[in-house]
Amino acid sequence: MLKPLLGSGKKEKILLFIFTHVESYAREIARAFNFNLNTVQSQLLNLEIGGILYSKTKGKVRLFGINPRYPFKKEMEELLKKALIFVPDDEKRKFYTPRLRPRRTGKPL
Repeated sequence: MLKPLLGSGKKEKILLFIFTHVESYAREIARAFNFNLNTVQSQLLNLEIGGILYSKTKGKVRLFGINPRYPFKKEMEELLKKALIFVPDDEKRKFYTPRLRPRRTGKPL
């Protein structure tokens, strides 16, 4: 849907994934879509250089999210929200539904 605007279908999927999951890391995105990890990392880096995404290190993982200081953040989120409407339901459930249970932290319960 946004491929002509963003120049890449992969970039669209990555942005939608981060939009629906709030934060994510490159390997998680690559596994979800069966993309090459290097491709995902380069797309994330380009989006970060452009100011659209931010990254932070949590342990050994580099998490990416939508930059709250990005000047067109609201407009981009509205565009992503509209694009998500046109994604087929089965694809939406498979790729764009965040996990309900929290990630393991390695701490005993």
